[in-house]
Amino acid sequence: MVLEIIELENGELAIRNADSDAEPMIKVNFSAELKDKLSEHYLDVARVMLTAGIQMVAESGLDLDDNDEPEPEPEPEPTLH
Repeated sequence: MVLEIIELENGELAIRNADSDAEPMIKVNFSAELKDKLSEHYLDVARVMLTAGIQMVAESGLDLDDNDEPEPEPEPEPTLH
């Protein structure tokens, strides 16, 4: 799955599947005051926040792909004697 960071019509920044127009997985919204203070850096802050969220989900082991195919069973480790 390829993810992309997008800006929604309402100004929120979000991550969604690049191959789909489905609802975004994560959204980040800044107040107008903070957005003004951060200037163009609000995009960098949002990118870090969104990336951290996706990384945590990925590390949790959840399968974000929308396929129904079961994950292959891992090969058993050989026993050394």
